[in-house]
Amino acid sequence: MNPDLAYYVIRYYPQLMTRIEWRANMHLISTLKATLGRDDVAAQQEAVNQKDYWRWATDDPEVLELTGNGRQDFRARTATRILADHRNEVFLNHSPRCHELARTPKAQQCRFCGYHWDSADHAARED
Repeated sequence: MNPDLAYYVIRYYPQLMTRIEWRANMHLISTLKATLGRDDVAAQQEAVNQKDYWRWATDDPEVLELTGNGRQDFRARTATRILADHRNEVFLNHSPRCHELARTPKAQQCRFCGYHWDSADHAARED
């Protein structure tokens, strides 16, 4: 899966994650903060022992199974599941000109081609 698409789905539709996926995401965020950007298994173990990040870093086997291959893999697998299970609830905001994914669901300007669109015109084109 495209990393930008995976980030978009996780960032803007966290309510569609399962409870364990949400905990895994928070665990990875804590790990990244505690270890200054590392997300490998060793970094995750270090984060559990850091007192500043103990609240979200965990040694729960279910969480560690989801996070074992790092953030990119977790995002890709979780976003794939969300899109498969909740396709009608996820709005992928694509540029009407170049069809690339916009930065946010409400964006009205493409970060790739610079095209600016009105949300009413964009919605009408998608019908």
